[in-house]
Formats: sequence, C-alpha cells, structure tokens
Amino acid sequence: MNKIFVLITILLSILLSACGKGVVDVSNESYEPKIVIEGFLVAHQKVDNIRISRNFPIGANLQKLSLLPKAHQTFVLIYDLATEMHCALSFHSNEHNSLDSCYWYDAHNQLNIRPGQSYRLEVRATIEGKKLYAWATTTVPPEGFRIAHQNYDSLRYRERDAEGNLKGFSMLIDRAPGTTFYLTTMRALNTGPENFIYDNPYVHLEPDEVEDETDNFDYNWLQNTPSVAGQSKVDFYWISLLFYGTYEVIIYAADKNYTQFVQTYRYVQEPDGNFHEAKFAVEGDGIGVFGSMVADTTAIKVLRD
Repeated sequence: MNKIFVLITILLSILLSACGKGVVDVSNESYEPKIVIEGFLVAHQKVDNIRISRNFPIGANLQKLSLLPKAHQTFVLIYDLATEMHCALSFHSNEHNSLDSCYWYDAHNQLNIRPGQSYRLEVRATIEGKKLYAWATTTVPPEGFRIAHQNYDSLRYRERDAEGNLKGFSMLIDRAPGTTFYLTTMRALNTGPENFIYDNPYVHLEPDEVEDETDNFDYNWLQNTPSVAGQSKVDFYWISLLFYGTYEVIIYAADKNYTQFVQTYRYVQEPDGNFHEAKFAVEGDGIGVFGSMVADTTAIKVLRD
C-alpha cells in the first residue's frame, strides 16, 4: 500500500481540474500546499506507519524539495471517539530520512483499536510557512469477519485431479455486517532464485532477474458483496503463485474510507476528459486516505513434485 500511495501522492498533487478537453492546468494558479495523509488502523494491532507528507507545485525540483513536513512542526493525534482518549503519535525516521522510513506511530501502545469503533486523526503541520490542519474519521468494520474455511493447505504446482481438472486454492470468509469490500494480500515467504518456478506458463525470468520479483505482493479484492452476515468465496490463481514454498495470506475487511479510495484513485479522468480527485475522506487542508480494517491470516503452500 505504501509504494502505491507514494505514486498517488505524486500524480494527484499535480492533476488540477480542467474542462472538457482533459487538459491539466500547468500555471500553478490552483496550487495550494496540502498535508498528504496515508494512514490505516487495523483492529487489535498497534497504531503504526501513519505517513504524513505534502504535495508540491508543478515544475518543483524534487531533488531540493522535501516531501516531508518538518517533524518538529508536525503534530499527529488519534482520538478514540467512544472513550474520548487521545494519543499523540511519535515520529520515526532513520539517517537517510527516506519516505519509506519516516512515519508516525503509537510509541507506548496507548490505543486499543477495536472492531466497530470510530477514530479521528488530526494533523497539524507547517508547510511553506503556512499552518495547515487536516482531519479524518474512520469506523472500523464490526465483529463477524474471519476466514472460515480453506479448501487446501498445500498443493503441488498446478496439481490436477483424477479427471484432469486443474486444482486451485480457495477460501470461504464470514462477512462482517455492513462491510462489502475485502482485500487479500499474498506474500511468498521462501523467495529467491532457488525457489522460483521457472516452468510456469505465465512469467519467464532468468535466475538473475528473480530478485526483482521477491518483494512483490499479490493484491486482490472482493467487492459488492452482500452487506449482511453470510459467507463469500475468495479464489487464488496460479498466475500469482510463482515460488515454491509457503505463502502468508492476509484478508482484510475494509471500511468505507479505504473502499472508496481504492475504487477511485486510478480513475481520475472522466470519459469527457475532465479530471477529478479520488475520494479522499480527508477534511481541512489535506488529501489522502485514513481508513481501517479487520484482518485474518492464514497460510498456503506450493509443493515441488
């Protein structure tokens, strides 16, 4: 999610409204400094990796312009709206001060993120000498979601049944009431050239090219499911299983904020050419996404013959 959002930050910060012809205003007349937020709360997990950055004008020299607001001028708080408890988040960085290493987190584990509860994020930052304030509220999906069943714990690569039909991994999830969007991430734990499946029919790589694939995640989403409790099926396809060994599978029940963001951030131009913003659910002097989810984790394994 983080790598995706860095790209989104760059793209959406420069896509300014146009009329009819799909033309981007390059005069910077519409540019205003904004706080850029990327934050997700996961039920029963520590508040972590809340990323705060900024937008930039067209033509800015990104080698000289820091995308991070100054930490000592940036204040990030999260409020539990049910208990009225609030937590000031701490800033984390390393000596390189790269975007991937800079984020805010709950250093003392003060907050307990619970299903069905609402939380408010507030950010105050100074950018280009202007004091900015942005906020957003998320409601964590309620209790009820879980991985209820998976058909296989392990399979040989592209294994077939007695009739010659290709087998595949699938799972049944219990849906959370009111939640219609579920995101799946799948990560190979045994990566490297020695575990890559070279005779697969989908991707052809040489051993020295495999390293570039080892950090890839597989993202699938299941949307427009019924909003009532019940079960839905999640399928996993062999095209996404390119290594022998174990895969960590995490399925997330996502809130409205994250659902709307994922469904709109790629599609910022209408058929008539007009540009528009993704659905951010961030108010005040900010853009971005602040959402929440409930997660359940399992594993599958691809066996060698």
